[in-house]
Amino acid sequence: MLEIALVYFNCRGLGECARLILHYAKVDFKDERITAEQWPELMPKTKTGKLPVLEYDGHIILESNAINRFLAKKYNLAGKDEYEQALVDEIADIQKDFMYAVAPYYLAVMRRGPGNPDDLKKEHLDDNVARFFPIYANFLKESKSGFMAPSGLTWVDFVITEYLTTLLHFDSTIYENYNDLKDYIERVHNIPQLKNYYGSRPYSKN
Repeated sequence: MLEIALVYFNCRGLGECARLILHYAKVDFKDERITAEQWPELMPKTKTGKLPVLEYDGHIILESNAINRFLAKKYNLAGKDEYEQALVDEIADIQKDFMYAVAPYYLAVMRRGPGNPDDLKKEHLDDNVARFFPIYANFLKESKSGFMAPSGLTWVDFVITEYLTTLLHFDSTIYENYNDLKDYIERVHNIPQLKNYYGSRPYSKN
């Protein structure tokens, strides 16, 4: 029997896309959620001192997007051909740029980094929302599928909508001028294969 385990913290973060792929594919896996108390003992036993880690049929796979791509290829969520897969990869890299640009504000809000969130909000959240949200809206418009890729749902939709959901926890008005992105989040959350999981997963701001 195929043995699969995803090891990550008890939050959505960088591990949630992999969880969503596996739930979407209806694959049995061990969702191993590490607590803050467990992490100091576990960290030295990992290759890089980071999570997530995917254990798949005796193989260890590190780094969130490597895990996401691996699972997406296994379960037909990578894109319909090499060109669409490249499109999905480029959107994932854009999402990474967005996440890093917002990080100083995000870390301050979560009390994991220096600075006052109010002082950091305009430069690191508001200005980057104004920069990146239209990029996402344009990809949606061009795809004509309701998702980022023309063929429909791919793993990058999980990556983006999870991060957009996180931002909503920090600013409830963030989508006032972006109804297309608000609808996009709802569209992904209403995928029949995932509605039960979305409705029952542990609450997490991030």
